Amino acid sequence: MEISELSTELEVGVRYTPSEIIIENEDYLAKSVDNLVSLYSSFVFTDDNIPEAKAAKTSLNKVRKILDDQRKEVKKNYNEPLKSFESSIKSYVKKIDQVKNNIDVGIKDFDERERQKREEVLKTTIADMAPNYEILVEELEVDPSWANKTNFTKKGEVNSKTIKAIADKMGFIALEKSRIEGDKKTVQTFADLNGLEPYAWENLIVQGHSVNDVLERMKQASEQKKRDEEERARQSAAEKEYQEAMAKLEQEQQQTIGDKIIDQETGEVVEEIIEDEILKFTLEISGPKSKLYALNQYMTDQGIEFQKVVI
Repeated sequence: MEISELSTELEVGVRYTPSEIIIENEDYLAKSVDNLVSLYSSFVFTDDNIPEAKAAKTSLNKVRKILDDQRKEVKKNYNEPLKSFESSIKSYVKKIDQVKNNIDVGIKDFDERERQKREEVLKTTIADMAPNYEILVEELEVDPSWANKTNFTKKGEVNSKTIKAIADKMGFIALEKSRIEGDKKTVQTFADLNGLEPYAWENLIVQGHSVNDVLERMKQASEQKKRDEEERARQSAAEKEYQEAMAKLEQEQQQTIGDKIIDQETGEVVEEIIEDEILKFTLEISGPKSKLYALNQYMTDQGIEFQKVVI
């Protein structure tokens, strides 16, 4: 619907005559007030003339009330035309605002729909550009200002300035990804050479730590690991040496007499040697082939002699 242009040169015809308020008997009034002030200012009130003091206060309150009531009456009458004028103008402004607000809602709705269209165009543009930089769309943090009307052409396409801004950001992301992958490989190689688990160290690279910082930490961890391994080896060797020495000492202190082991220092019997009696049986065994093979292996491992008997 075509809307004809309305004139905004609105004229408000107001006839305003500045009012003048004159106190016609101001000389008399001023003199009367001064006399009252002078009269009561000279009074000295004591406990003996409290009634006179109260009467003076009452008289002054009456005079004060007369003056203040007159002020209020004049002010009310003086402001009445202004209130009427303000009420009229405000009613006209309210009518204008109601129409303006309805139009404003429509404009905002239109602007929002247009922005949504631009955002869809922007998403498509980004999706088309991302493969050229070998990055995922999700890896790009979209600047909200890219969807502003000023960043689009009259045909509704993303303008060259915004395209360049997107390309620069994608290029940076691609370089950063390449750097991270290279640093991760460096960390992985160092981890493999030094017997470290690479995953945790690679994760530090992803979190933003520099490769030099991570390698220095890995070097310290590797050195600590070697120290720990050397300490465990030393303790193991010392334990083995101790056990061998104790076994040798125990052997030297014991003597085998007949079927008994005697402690040479105390003469006590430490252990009786009991020979395992050799038994001989003829058994007929049947079962799955795999189980019989397993039984054969078990008896062989246990030193049990057996042979096939032909019946």
